[in-house]
Amino acid sequence: MFKSWRLGRVLGFPVEINLSFLLLLAFVFIAYGGLAGVLIIGLAFGSVLLHELGHALVARKLGVHVSGIELSFLGGAAKMQQMPRKASHELAIAAAGPAVSVALGIGGLALAVLFHSHFLAMIGWINLVIAAFNMIPALPMDGGRILRALLTYGMDYVKATDVAVIVSRVVAVGFVLLGLSGYFQLLLLAPFLWMMGTREKQIARMEHGFAHEPQVIRHDGWNRRDAGGWGSPFDPRGHEPQVQRFVVRQRNGRLVVEPLD
Repeated sequence: MFKSWRLGRVLGFPVEINLSFLLLLAFVFIAYGGLAGVLIIGLAFGSVLLHELGHALVARKLGVHVSGIELSFLGGAAKMQQMPRKASHELAIAAAGPAVSVALGIGGLALAVLFHSHFLAMIGWINLVIAAFNMIPALPMDGGRILRALLTYGMDYVKATDVAVIVSRVVAVGFVLLGLSGYFQLLLLAPFLWMMGTREKQIARMEHGFAHEPQVIRHDGWNRRDAGGWGSPFDPRGHEPQVQRFVVRQRNGRLVVEPLD
């Protein structure tokens, strides 16, 4: 919806800032105390960046490609290009962000006590709030992904996603009620959670269908004729292409190609 600009790379991950984040800074500057409010937002998003790096590093270690990290009005997102292959992988990736935030929070508060620093205490509390908020069990938040991963130990992935989305929508309704009582920021998050829950259900069904439905692929067989290059795909005894068919199935988390011809 909004344009993003690349700021650089951190630990090999491109980091982008969305226009909506700049609009947030402008809003805070006007409504909440000028530069002091902007400083707090800046610290919060620095903490969010470290939180997302936790997700991205664990995802990379588990073989899930992360194309980058984006900072926006709603926080941060590590942009994974495919779903984790196992429930244990999703659990580890989802838990990594809050774990980083908790570590930063405890470390910040400990240093604040040691050096009597209000600034370090603020960093500590910001990170603990980020960890607690992200552990709300609502997809696509970390708590929702952890809930789904745990549910998959007792039911299939699609059913676990459906249950997690139901919980997410209960949370969204709760956000609306709290928003109407004065916490207006939650009114912005409620429709986001509802729409993203629908998207998670669609993705789960697509992944389930891909994992269980074999795909037949036509492949033109090219014969190696010499060391200088690939020969003609045609049968030397006629003029029809040599066609070989394969079935692609998923077994034990891996794609296996089996010839039909």
